[in-house]
This record gives sequence, C-alpha cells and structure tokens, in this order.
Amino acid sequence: MDTIVAWPCRVSVIPSETEIGCFRWVIRGSDGALVARSPYAFVTALGAELSADLWLREIEAHHQPE
Repeated sequence: MDTIVAWPCRVSVIPSETEIGCFRWVIRGSDGALVARSPYAFVTALGAELSADLWLREIEAHHQPE
C-alpha cells in the first residue's frame, strides 16, 4: 500500500522522551500525517534540525514529478 504525503512538509524538533537532554525530529505532511521520525536522539537541537533537513531533502527528492 502506498502512502500519499501532502506537501509541503513541516519539521519539528522535540525533546527526546527517553534520552534526557537530547532531541529528536518529526516530519509531518501539511495534513498532519507522520512522514518520518528520527531513528535516534541527538545531543543538540541544532544537530537534530540539520539531520531533519537532510532527511526532508531526501524525501522530497523521491516525491518530485519526473
């Protein structure tokens, strides 16, 4: 089953619930549907933000019309 993702996406950097003092990112479509979440926690919010940006670029590259 294919997942339809609404663009543009929104990235949120949030405190990790399991690793105190660390951060994770979540990418959601404009409809609020979960697109991706960080596979691990980052020590800084900036690190999580940079990682999310790279994932977002990868996701968008796979959803570009040919």
